Amino acid sequence: MLKAVIFDMDGVLTDSMPYHAQAMEKVFNGLGITIDTQDIYEREGEKTIDVVNFLLEKGTDDASVYDRKDIVDKYIAKFGHIAQIKVFEGMKECLQILKTNFLLAVVSGSDKPIVYDIMQNEFPGIFDVIVTGDDVERGKPSPDPYLKAVAMLKLRKDECIVVENAPMGVDSALSAGICCIAVPTYLAPEKLSRANLLIPDHRELVNYLLDLETTSNVCL
Repeated sequence: MLKAVIFDMDGVLTDSMPYHAQAMEKVFNGLGITIDTQDIYEREGEKTIDVVNFLLEKGTDDASVYDRKDIVDKYIAKFGHIAQIKVFEGMKECLQILKTNFLLAVVSGSDKPIVYDIMQNEFPGIFDVIVTGDDVERGKPSPDPYLKAVAMLKLRKDECIVVENAPMGVDSALSAGICCIAVPTYLAPEKLSRANLLIPDHRELVNYLLDLETTSNVCL
């Protein structure tokens, strides 16, 4: 029986990834390092420190000379300064309806200050469980973030489904043994081909979620 729906945040609930990319680009530009913002989209869902490590390794000759924590802190501050969070159309209303029948959770690779700020401002009182990139040692694509959410929900994996929009998030959910639905927000659909079900856009996603029934898991 389906009892919980677990959502990624950026790109599923909120159209926020462009601000993550812009914030990271501004911080790296301040260090004199040019980055390809497409890398941010390709690695969406990873913990910020892992993204920073990747960008430093790719863009510098000696990544060891940079203070990674300082870069992360500057990125969080920059994101908070520039981000104008937009919730995807219909999603707030959809969540309110889903909450009458299901437990709801968020599993994000973003840092705790960013996630909690968005949750408090846009989705107060909606989610029963919130897992951020700061809450796990190994982030997506490791299964750990989704396994932690299932444990916090006190449910079995087959009683949950995940809604994702990024390849690393899909891999994380599947590695955790949880049914995964994907919507291609920022990347081509073929990037999400491993998902159990691919939904073409957010309008169809909202319709699909509103038709969910508690009687069975969609992947069974």
